[in-house]
Amino acid sequence: MRVQLRRSALALIAGSLASAIMPPHQVTAVEYARENMVVPDGPRAGDLWDDSLTPHIREPLMMTMLDSGVNEIAVRKSAQTGFTTLLMASCAYSIAQDPCRIMVVQPTTGALAEFNREKLSVMIQQSPALRKLVRDQTSRSGEGSTAQAKRFPGGSLKLAIANSAADLRSSTIRKAFLDEVDEYPDDLDGQGDPFGMIEARQESFLMSGDWLRVYISTPTVKGSSKIEEKFQAGDQRYWRMPCPGCGEKFKFEFDRKYFRFNDEFPHDPFYATPCCGTIIQPHEKVALYRKGEWVAEASRPGAYPSYHFDAMTSPLVPWEKIAARFVACNGDPQMLKVFYNLTLGLAFDMKGDAPDHVRLMERAKGEHYKRGVIPPEGIVLVGTADVQLKGIWYLFKAYSPDRRSFRVDAGYIEGATDDPNGGAFLKLEELRQKQWPDSFGRTRAVDAFGIDSGYRSHVVYTWCRGKAGVFALDGLDGWSRPPIGQPKAMDIKFNNKRIRNGIMLWGVGTWSLKGTFYANLRKEGRAAGKDEDPPGYCHFADWLDEEYFKQITAEYLGTEKFKGRSRQKWIPRVGFENHLLDCEVYGDALADYLGVSRMTPDEWQRLVAMRGVPDTVFSPDLFAPAPLVAQAHAAIVASSAPAPEADQETHEDGDGWHQPVSFWGN
Repeated sequence: MRVQLRRSALALIAGSLASAIMPPHQVTAVEYARENMVVPDGPRAGDLWDDSLTPHIREPLMMTMLDSGVNEIAVRKSAQTGFTTLLMASCAYSIAQDPCRIMVVQPTTGALAEFNREKLSVMIQQSPALRKLVRDQTSRSGEGSTAQAKRFPGGSLKLAIANSAADLRSSTIRKAFLDEVDEYPDDLDGQGDPFGMIEARQESFLMSGDWLRVYISTPTVKGSSKIEEKFQAGDQRYWRMPCPGCGEKFKFEFDRKYFRFNDEFPHDPFYATPCCGTIIQPHEKVALYRKGEWVAEASRPGAYPSYHFDAMTSPLVPWEKIAARFVACNGDPQMLKVFYNLTLGLAFDMKGDAPDHVRLMERAKGEHYKRGVIPPEGIVLVGTADVQLKGIWYLFKAYSPDRRSFRVDAGYIEGATDDPNGGAFLKLEELRQKQWPDSFGRTRAVDAFGIDSGYRSHVVYTWCRGKAGVFALDGLDGWSRPPIGQPKAMDIKFNNKRIRNGIMLWGVGTWSLKGTFYANLRKEGRAAGKDEDPPGYCHFADWLDEEYFKQITAEYLGTEKFKGRSRQKWIPRVGFENHLLDCEVYGDALADYLGVSRMTPDEWQRLVAMRGVPDTVFSPDLFAPAPLVAQAHAAIVASSAPAPEADQETHEDGDGWHQPVSFWGN
């Protein structure tokens, strides 16, 4: 039987080749994402992207198309505002419609792995059009995708981390998507900042103008925020909506003249427009948001598009939640920084001037609680130490439920520090194990003890090893660091012996903690004629000497030029030592680890009862659901008489740390 073909074999082959090499039907980035991109996570995971739900993404996404005439855009944002979707949508469009070499840069290895695993790879696998184009990672041809690179006809998408010079200098790229840029280092091994290295990778396209660079980030601190600098360099676009009362365009701002709410639950927030005072209720927010558009406030020659978007406008975050977050900060500078950064998308104005040490010392003369005794309101006790060549500085301080802090003991241990089992470490170990008398005839051990490992690291590691509740600490620069991060295993090398993964080292974000500590130092309380001591207030007793006060005020927040740009950093005062300042900051990091700022009123109440503190010490308001307002009623009891050792319940978690059970609500 002979099969008759209506077209010749040559025609079939030619047709197949033509369809293979024919460019795809051109659509815009928004149209492509709307028709092809499956959302990888969130409440609409598995669905096609619906831009009608987040119309604020459309314009900046269109700007990432090279025929927009734009080479750079910057997005200053709060958390969870949809701009990771913009990044993925632009990558999807590039893979299908404008194939080229692309680089996505994340700040850390962990952030990159999470982005690839939970977002990018899921999007590609669940979007049929993209899955056909991106080569399988299991391909044996040598041209398949890898964990670090997605390959497709005409280009590739490389995943890089900002703290790896090798990642950033390895290839020529046409498009660069830089995510969370405020977490990028200022310098990479003396080779320059990541921005400069990425720009060098695009050198070949500068003359033609055929290149794109997108900066996206939540900001950190004024004067050091990279995304703040990029936003200010652009034309500063805000999402503006028509006022329901007069029609004038306005933007939602966190200003209590306009955004009004109660300081107690229920917060009942509403917005009064600045133009005519029209009241907007929370349920009207989303409908009004969808009528908005981007409006530039600083248009000028040479200014690229820069966008600001935050939770006040976001259709994903209710105003009640924003009000509750602000009230929960309760004046805590560390929490306010998080609120400004992650909810308002604004850089936080960190105050860096410590009060005069003489004034602090004068203030201390009004408080007479006894050295070595835990004051009545001191519920959580931490200890810290800073090792030097010929001795060790130490500090013990206690915290009340409203974050006020009380110095219990501080000083300097003279002695050699080259032997973890001798010299000054013998006295330090005695202090660490001490049962500290409280003001009610009981005694307590320290809840956590931390020691700086920056000097004589392996001696410190050896001393810490095997001690329950002891933390080897490492102070880390940078405004995006958490108070205390995830630990990493470190080898111990001491006395010609090596113990692999012998100790866990905990990084401490000292820069923000110092700003918080100095803000608390400036607070005024009863000693200044106020009705009460505010949350976070620092209590100093009259036994503290001038050296202590000089050391805790030994740094200031200054601005320096680094690699051509300005940044804020902590600078030591000439002639001042700062070891006790480090001890103070490390103590606050341990307090954060123990949950001093996060424990609920019920958890505090259980802890207070477990530690035998009389009901009369704290106002009942302290344990009310909201807000947390502490008012101490008891006078300071100064008694150092030995008391029977109190029973202290502990449990051991999976990592071998012993912790007071009440911190975790047991």
